[in-house]
Amino acid sequence: MHTISLFALFIACAAALPVHDEAIVDVVQGTDGYYKYTLKSKYISREEERQADGSLSGYFSYIDKDGKKQVIHYTSGPRGYIAEGPSVPADLPEVAQARAEHQAISHKIRSFLPALRSDNLVDEVPEVPLSKEEFLHAVGEILKPSLPVAVQETPEVENAKKEFYKAFSSAL
Repeated sequence: MHTISLFALFIACAAALPVHDEAIVDVVQGTDGYYKYTLKSKYISREEERQADGSLSGYFSYIDKDGKKQVIHYTSGPRGYIAEGPSVPADLPEVAQARAEHQAISHKIRSFLPALRSDNLVDEVPEVPLSKEEFLHAVGEILKPSLPVAVQETPEVENAKKEFYKAFSSAL
């Protein structure tokens, strides 16, 4: 009787042992800044490759909460970090507007400073000697500072303020 109980206990313990998710990692590296990194396991994988010029590309994948495999491809370089995949959310309108404004300002600044017209910011950019006046003129033409404007209160806020001041004054 005890033998059967011990055998059943042994089987239950063996079945309850955690299953290890072994990962395979591979790294290749060059002396010029190049590397390639690969990680593969049961639930996740990732591969990333960096070129000598600093540009980066790769992907990662994972199993989401619904059990579906999600794959995100990405690049990074002069245009910034760009991720693409079905689970990457689209830009909000505010983000798209801010990006467009940033690109417009960058374009205007580059038009004033001819030495910065290269789109490849990873390359070495030669130093451009500018006087303080030239720099302030270039930046001032783009940014044109404006005075702060007071926020207009809504009618609800105005009424709430009046009620508060009335209650506060009567409490004194």
